[in-house]
Amino acid sequence: MPFDWLARNLLVNLFLPPVNVLVLAVAAFVVWRRCPRVGKTLAVAAALALWVQAMPWFGRQLADPLEVGAVLELPPLDAARQLPSAAATLPQAVVILGGGATRHAPEFGRESGADVNDATLARVRYGVLLARRTQLPVLVSGGSPTGEVVEARMMAQVATDEFGVPVRWIEGQSLNTAQNATFSARMLANAGVSRVYLVTSAWHMRRARDQFERAGLTVVPAPCCNANAFESDVMPGWWPTVGGLRTTHQALREWMALAVGH
Repeated sequence: MPFDWLARNLLVNLFLPPVNVLVLAVAAFVVWRRCPRVGKTLAVAAALALWVQAMPWFGRQLADPLEVGAVLELPPLDAARQLPSAAATLPQAVVILGGGATRHAPEFGRESGADVNDATLARVRYGVLLARRTQLPVLVSGGSPTGEVVEARMMAQVATDEFGVPVRWIEGQSLNTAQNATFSARMLANAGVSRVYLVTSAWHMRRARDQFERAGLTVVPAPCCNANAFESDVMPGWWPTVGGLRTTHQALREWMALAVGH
């Protein structure tokens, strides 16, 4: 596991829930005896921070601005491809971005017992559906940030073995979204492809679209896997939940990545 990748992730997580709450709690414990008033203030701040960050409503407010591009409607898409001008204006390929992997799935028989995680599986599932409907070739993109299994190779295996859709291009060098875009654009340019459907999670689409357009591609966003919707039993979202904390963590991390241009 690369040291710089590990150090960067440890630093980033200091500012994300639940670690940011633990930092406040530890600070409260340390200063309580010497300065009780400050200690109590920090303890209250930690409790409030945990409550607010775990509210589904709060996570939703952070995630909403990240979601760009409407969900594609497949019937109108089918009709558009029948038009005489379709070949000159519509996308020429489907690009699916990876969202992580797991090393705890030996039942699939892949290298090192690895498999795509839930986010990546959902993206691949939607991407191959889109590719099948449009009859377009597929590019999968995702490297190996931990220095272990290459994410794109597993994505290609899932697409081919489990969904029956072949993958034409496997981009397995990228370590972040900016590199996803740069390396994918180079591969596609060699094949004369300049217009793509870009498949990734809804909360990741803003950053992904910007990076791929910066790399010179014309992008039609194809967002999927909106995991930020309210749970029906916690409406209107004020009560803290584990899901709410996860949404806040995810959205804050995405805003940080946008800020540094990754």
